[in-house]
Amino acid sequence: MESLSNQVSQFTSLPVITLVYLAITVTLSAITSYVRTQSYKHLIAGNPELVFEDIIIPSLQLVPAHFVFHPWTIWTSAFVETSPFQFISGLIIVYVGMTFLESQWNPKSSQQPLSEALKFTSIIIIISNLVCIVLITLSNLLYGSLSNLNLPLHYGLYILVLPFATVAKQLTPETNIRVLSLFKFRLKRLPFILLTLTLVISVIKGNAAPFLPAFVSFFTSWCYLRYFQFSPAINAFEVLPSPVSQAGSVNTPSRGDPSDTFALVEFFPDLAKPYVKPLFDGIYQLSVLLGLVRPWNDEEVDIGNIRSTFRVSGTQGITTSKPTSGDPISSDIDERRRQVALKVLEQSVDPKE
Repeated sequence: MESLSNQVSQFTSLPVITLVYLAITVTLSAITSYVRTQSYKHLIAGNPELVFEDIIIPSLQLVPAHFVFHPWTIWTSAFVETSPFQFISGLIIVYVGMTFLESQWNPKSSQQPLSEALKFTSIIIIISNLVCIVLITLSNLLYGSLSNLNLPLHYGLYILVLPFATVAKQLTPETNIRVLSLFKFRLKRLPFILLTLTLVISVIKGNAAPFLPAFVSFFTSWCYLRYFQFSPAINAFEVLPSPVSQAGSVNTPSRGDPSDTFALVEFFPDLAKPYVKPLFDGIYQLSVLLGLVRPWNDEEVDIGNIRSTFRVSGTQGITTSKPTSGDPISSDIDERRRQVALKVLEQSVDPKE
């Protein structure tokens, strides 16, 4: 993978996995469009009332009733866009999202043979599509709408939007986003904003989409990042006072992100946190009791907070960084990041014995 990346880098600055995903999207979408067009031309003569949207290719599109016979569509269907708008949106999602992931999860720095971005997106696509198929199948069986199981799920690359936003909330939560110079919000609020927007659209449409795939993919990505993803080692000796018992652990790879800032309750507005926190705590305790997740201890949470501080502010942001000159917005962000970093470090090195 590394040699291939070096060869590709001679021709383009895009990460190799981003190029692969773009190529797969263009290829599978083009093949699907061609097959549907040819099938429509062949069938329209015998059925004048046939519309193009009725043409389904189960071997390329994700159809609940045919999934058992075409199991590969659980992954490949994410790269099949059936309309010009979806196709253009899908390319933008891949370009922006995968480029961001590759810049944050570089295999060279993490010393992993497989791209973490490839592994993450594949896991999210497969699990999210599978969960959606199960829920939709059960729902249609319950209401007796078996004919709906023959309709394809047009989720496409939209199923990666919330996972990308979740990663951004984890890695760059303090970044500000401006919308048409009208208002701005921090990137850590983006997942909640998107989930709320999809819920409103689903209520207006009277359809489970787009909220169902958005919520399932969000929760799947959060669970993976929170409990299962391996985090690379961090050089903490430059900023932590010595001796610090946690420092040795910070400098070794770990699984999951137990930091307080990445808890599920932190995705919600401050006004909602007192109401949802007891619910989430109960679900967590039940999951631990059932053996679904491993419980965190205090030291692991402290280490997670230190790692979170490094991700947000970096070594210089914790020690000697100065406000960015010239840009008041950048200076405000830098100052806020330093305050957060210093607060977490003070809590982390506070003796508890």
